Amino acid sequence: MMKKVVLVTGASSGIGLSIANNLHFQKKYIVYGTSRKINNSSNFSFNLIKLDVTKKSSIQRCISDILKKESKIDVLINNAGVGITGPLEEIPTSEINNHLQTNLIGPILLIKEVLPSMRSSKNGVIINVTSIAGEIATPFRSVYSGGKAALDIISETLAMELRSFGIDVVSI
Repeated sequence: MMKKVVLVTGASSGIGLSIANNLHFQKKYIVYGTSRKINNSSNFSFNLIKLDVTKKSSIQRCISDILKKESKIDVLINNAGVGITGPLEEIPTSEINNHLQTNLIGPILLIKEVLPSMRSSKNGVIINVTSIAGEIATPFRSVYSGGKAALDIISETLAMELRSFGIDVVSI
């Protein structure tokens, strides 16, 4: 049986690193983790590759490289993200744009890039890491909560759209 190929964004630290290590060591999957900056990829037990989720060309290159090596991506875990806090009126527009590019637009572009491969194999799982902050409003988190809520509802609608293609979409 062929091993599953998994792409985990934001895998150089935190939740992403834990997910990637678990899938590599416990499940024995072929794991590609990503990071914007790679200082020493030999410190990782899985394949760590460079990816900037805010740049479409970086996303296309990443997916293309993995598909050339593995000929499939079974699971996409959109984990990369940035936090943002503060009163809405004081958050610079550039920070709002960066947040939405990283936490919302990047995952959407990654999904769009892996879907043709998943659809042709009639198999795939897309996991979007969102936040309880997308469900519960708290002061000074409007932009963060809005971005995570948007990704959550996109996940829900995509699950309905892609079910007939054998692709599962979940939001965590």
